Amino acid sequence: MSQGPAGPGLLARLRAGRASLLAGLFFLYVMALFGGTALLQRGLFERDGYYHARLAQLMLARGLSRAFPWTQLSTWRTQFCDKEFLYHLGMMPFAQLGGDPILGARLFAALLSVAVLLALFLVLRRHRVPWPVFFAALPLAAGGLFIARLGMIRSHVLSMALLLLGLHFLLRRNWKALAVLGFAYAWSYTMPFVLVMSAVPFAAGLWLGRGGLDWRSPAAAGCGAVLGLVVHPYSPLTLETFLTYVQVFRLGLQGVGGSGVELGNEIYPYAPGVFFDIYPLVVILVPLVLLLTLGPSLRRKLAPETLGLVCTLAFWSAMTLAAPRFVEYSVLLLALACGFVARDLRPELAPWGARHPGLWAGALGLAVAVLAGFHLRALGLRLDPPGFRGFYVHYQSVAAPPRYFQGASAWMTEHLAPGETVINLYWDDFPELFYDGHRQHYLWGLDPTYSLREDAQRTLLLEQMRRQQRPLDGRALVQAFPSRHLICRAQRARAFPALELPPFREVYRDESAVLYRID
Repeated sequence: MSQGPAGPGLLARLRAGRASLLAGLFFLYVMALFGGTALLQRGLFERDGYYHARLAQLMLARGLSRAFPWTQLSTWRTQFCDKEFLYHLGMMPFAQLGGDPILGARLFAALLSVAVLLALFLVLRRHRVPWPVFFAALPLAAGGLFIARLGMIRSHVLSMALLLLGLHFLLRRNWKALAVLGFAYAWSYTMPFVLVMSAVPFAAGLWLGRGGLDWRSPAAAGCGAVLGLVVHPYSPLTLETFLTYVQVFRLGLQGVGGSGVELGNEIYPYAPGVFFDIYPLVVILVPLVLLLTLGPSLRRKLAPETLGLVCTLAFWSAMTLAAPRFVEYSVLLLALACGFVARDLRPELAPWGARHPGLWAGALGLAVAVLAGFHLRALGLRLDPPGFRGFYVHYQSVAAPPRYFQGASAWMTEHLAPGETVINLYWDDFPELFYDGHRQHYLWGLDPTYSLREDAQRTLLLEQMRRQQRPLDGRALVQAFPSRHLICRAQRARAFPALELPPFREVYRDESAVLYRID
């Protein structure tokens, strides 16, 4: 008789041990995936990482300087605001490792990527979601570009971790913690109101699920974010930075033809076919979850907080259709919503599983196989038609070449005066120029919106010459900008025949970059 209670206790311990082992193996794989990518790839497909690495390294020397002379055609020249201050502060110790800060920045990014999935797993487990490892692994099956974005050296990865923490506080209705987190968000990310934008649809879902109107949580998150913008190392420039981001989003909706300036690819919406090709699992699961929860019979079986997550998923999915960069939030919400729906429906499915254990085990095995299949497709590690390359493999190999301007930067260090301005036709070349050639100054970079706000006329002149809507005129460039040198990638320079003619004179060339003097 004394052995009766010990049997269930031993079984529970065995199950807990098996679950812990499975979770440990999963996170070992995650660390190997992102750590291996960080250490083995030759370059970065998202070139902004070079800017973040160099800025983090220079933080000790620069302090809280509001001058950023490396972009002469930009509001940052005299009104620099580090909108990702806490992100760079966290990266700073890593960026001091060795003489090349990109290695430390890559290690920091890999740790942050693992932290995002770990936070997702802990939130799922804390709220008693069954099979938390399965749902924590769902983002790795979302698509190769999502996995690549999760591994970027960019502050949106920190924002993903903070949002998961905020969702945990929303689920617990801890409005005091939300206020503190909203404050931290304003110091960490370009969009300080991500938490508020999530809290509002979550509160609406709670209300629809008859969980009461929780107005305190959105209010607390909003008040914390506003206070964080006011009490900020770069205040009051934080407000101007936020307005700039609103302008970026508005210009993205207009398209290149309407705005006159080409922004980053992540700003413009994808065509439906392209979106499905990149994020097939997202396109399948998001409508399925939304349709399931619309049914009255099923909706009554869901907890109010589950409907809150579903409403938040609907909001960020709509935002993702407008601007694909928000996919990082919709994928996290998709994993949480699926997990919470499974938790709430588990009592309904348990009797059926007990009656048909074989079918139940088969269904779970099929779900794992589907998840693994989508993950392998995202990585590109499956048998494909000739010429097909998986998104993740493509972004981390073909789209991640070594740095372009190492040789040209060495030449500029030897032949140009410190602080001399060099014209860069392409704003997306700036992160590498700042990384390898931070002894010099340049015209624009990171985001052309800062240049538009500084001087729209000269910015459009530069953009129209870059897009060859008007001739590349060296004399007009010299008149518009205080510079006698122009730098460009070698491949891009071939598109401008005018660079082979006076007043342009080639002074340096290697296989990746070319530098001209305008006589």
